[in-house]
Amino acid sequence: MASTIKDIAEYAKVSITTVSRVLNNRPDVKEETRKLVNDTIKKLGYSPNIVARGLVLKRSNIIGFIIPDITNPSFPELARGIVNKARSHGFSVMFYDTNHDQKVEKEAIRLLRSKQVDGIILSFNEANKDELEKLREEHFPVVQIYRKSEKSCVSTIALDNVKSGYTATKYLIENGHRIIGHITTGEQVQSGSERLKGYRMALIEAGIAYREELIRVGANDTESGYSCMGELLALRKSSALDAVFVSHDTMAAGAYDAILSSGLRIPADISIISHDNNPISRQLFPKLTTMDTLKYRLGEIGVELLIKEMVLGIPQNREILQECVLIERNSVWKRDTMSSAPLSDI
Repeated sequence: MASTIKDIAEYAKVSITTVSRVLNNRPDVKEETRKLVNDTIKKLGYSPNIVARGLVLKRSNIIGFIIPDITNPSFPELARGIVNKARSHGFSVMFYDTNHDQKVEKEAIRLLRSKQVDGIILSFNEANKDELEKLREEHFPVVQIYRKSEKSCVSTIALDNVKSGYTATKYLIENGHRIIGHITTGEQVQSGSERLKGYRMALIEAGIAYREELIRVGANDTESGYSCMGELLALRKSSALDAVFVSHDTMAAGAYDAILSSGLRIPADISIISHDNNPISRQLFPKLTTMDTLKYRLGEIGVELLIKEMVLGIPQNREILQECVLIERNSVWKRDTMSSAPLSDI
């Protein structure tokens, strides 16, 4: 069992109040007493609970969470991780949806601060970086989640999208695919830009030429996935396209529809891998191979970072990149089955 302040006091034969003063670095403690307590702390292996010590500084027991798009399938699980971790520390969460609107993002900060929230977790556009800088200057606890800004001025927990795009594409290459298309949300969207970079890295590493005609850009919805896949299929006779990496599961659902509507089979004719591991990836047939963003854990880490900001009272400016995990299902025809597996096994 972990040592407590009471254990320290009893062992050092001082009061609990004295131990507390030493832990909080109060000046009204004699040096010999301070040394005695610190030596006892080391001997007993005591580790102060920074959260428990700092929660007395709270004003409202509420954390704000500014959501860029409540309809995005990735955010419910992220929000659940935030809510459950916050609740475990005695906090409630107040949500605000901005629909990617820069003005609404600013309004959200003003509203949440008027409600006296103790800190804010948010996912902001790069264009609103000045708002984050203001919060940092005021030492207001804030954590950027899911996205990251260049030279960020606040603590950030985001996805390693470059590595996950690389991993997804490499998985296709390792299973014998060489003509690989990519459906992306484009250079203007951070996740799209980073996953595209990973896709390109994997091709170059494997000695496969990057071909601009195999890239299609659309919005993160099924309609764009359908139309982008349709354009790639139109090139299939000349390009010999045999696989596609799609940057979001929602787009992949549209791509499925386009492939199957054309009379082609997944993965017998075209393999497909996607990103996010949203519920739709398990509902498609065949079930979609995808990259899991571990959204629940992302939310938990966001809360942990924010509480440290709140307790310590100064910006930490930490950056954590969370790796995504490959979820193998049935939408990629694997190298060891390409010549022998019957379609019923795929």
